[in-house]
Amino acid sequence: MSAISSSPDDPVIRILLMGRKGSGKTSSGNTILRERKFKLKKQEAEVCDGVAKIGEKQVHVIDCPDLLDPDLSKKQLEELKEQLVSRCLAGLSSVLLTVPLEKPLENEEEILDFIKCLFCPKVQKYIMILFTHEDDLEDLDEPQTINEYIQSHEDLQRLVTECGGKFHCFNNRNKSDDQVQELLQKIERMMEENDGKFTMERMKRSGSKDIDMNFSGGSSVDEDIDDIQIPERKNQIRLVLLGKTGAGKSAAGNTIIGKSVFESSISSNSQTKLCQSETNERMGKKISVIDTPGLYDNVLSNEEVIKELVKCITYASPGPHAFIIVIKVGRFTEEEKNTIKELKEVFGEKIEKYAMVLFTHKDQLDKKNQTIDKFLQESDPDLKKLVQSCGNRFFCLDNEASSYPQFKDLLSKIEVMVSENGGHFTNDLFEGTEKCIQEIQKQKLREKVEQLKQKEKGGILTEWQTMYWSLAEESRQEALHVLSRDVYIAAIARLMGKVVVTSEEEESAIKEAESLGISRREAVRLAFRATGKLAKQKLCGIQ
Repeated sequence: MSAISSSPDDPVIRILLMGRKGSGKTSSGNTILRERKFKLKKQEAEVCDGVAKIGEKQVHVIDCPDLLDPDLSKKQLEELKEQLVSRCLAGLSSVLLTVPLEKPLENEEEILDFIKCLFCPKVQKYIMILFTHEDDLEDLDEPQTINEYIQSHEDLQRLVTECGGKFHCFNNRNKSDDQVQELLQKIERMMEENDGKFTMERMKRSGSKDIDMNFSGGSSVDEDIDDIQIPERKNQIRLVLLGKTGAGKSAAGNTIIGKSVFESSISSNSQTKLCQSETNERMGKKISVIDTPGLYDNVLSNEEVIKELVKCITYASPGPHAFIIVIKVGRFTEEEKNTIKELKEVFGEKIEKYAMVLFTHKDQLDKKNQTIDKFLQESDPDLKKLVQSCGNRFFCLDNEASSYPQFKDLLSKIEVMVSENGGHFTNDLFEGTEKCIQEIQKQKLREKVEQLKQKEKGGILTEWQTMYWSLAEESRQEALHVLSRDVYIAAIARLMGKVVVTSEEEESAIKEAESLGISRREAVRLAFRATGKLAKQKLCGIQ
């Protein structure tokens, strides 16, 4: 896929409009086309387009909904990307990112990254910022030009700079043709500089099953499937959220993931009763968040708590990059004081190096004009001790505010910690679990490669790598599914539910796991040793 010269057979100026909800994107499309081609309020998200003749120019506008809308399901997102790709195949004259003036930036930077991932980095040369609500500049106490306004806002300067200094400003209430003609002239100059439209020789959709992995070994379709290799999985961040019910774990998970995937509530009833893992790609990394049941809640039985903790270990394999201890600002309970101590009992002493405190409800501090640093200075000595035990690593989150800027800052802190630690957390439990997952994964991968060999007798190396990566990731997901099946988890949970376990009970549990067709003796024994300690803790509810 690359930018090439436009063909004289396609004189159409084709404009793609991208932007967040409420950015004035749809209104701008109507302004460009000089009529209400696009509905301002749609029943459901869909890619729309409209065509109009402006002077001697044929103008085609594509209005794309906010593809980073946290309420979009994975299926909806994939369908929208398919619609968008099909409408852009003829080539794009420009991509306009709509940004409303006098409103703080939200996910605009992430939209830019998304556009480049969806098409390719070369599309950057065709992106222009379209500021909306130009009339707001006239209503300021001291009216400003658009250039003066940008110069006084560093975040807007960075955004415009990232787009090569290309921007335009619209007042969608103004029916004058001048602003539209000026925009079209800028787009035509941009096409001249870029030697034509941006076109796709081969569309590679972001979100496909191509996995970003480090492939070694130069495998081909003709390789010996008995010598199957598992590609190294790179650019991943795995986070385990821990904390009391009502602390804001699930809402924090949604903010980090950038999707409304974890059910959250301000009520005192526990929303997270089951361990849940969700993954989304942000800033070029696959971010996985594992949301755990409230550690100190009495909603779950011994067996249920242990089942969910075993799932957590499985989902976080080969080990989390960070354990995020979620605490609500202004509420620090007796149970939370011993968080690190109890985590050490389960995971070992070195967990301190991988732990971070995440304070939620930052808006409560903002109302008091109080910083998180000042809050900690005046806080409970035990809270200070907890933060110190985590290497003074902490972050304050407002789950009601825009997700992306906060996510960037949080990820930056996590990456510093990962760099200092030289990678993710692991111990014998995680190592045993990962070994077990890879055992199942290899078996599944062999089956898939064998099926592929029956269809393909050879192939270009790069094509084979793409297929192999895809098969490897599919196989891992199937392995996780097998390993977290109720029959296996229940076998471990029943084993862990007792402080004293007979050899007959242990053997029965292992045989139940083996009945799935894969030997997992080591994983069961490791799980027993780790969660056996946990069974003696108050957080498991054993009386």
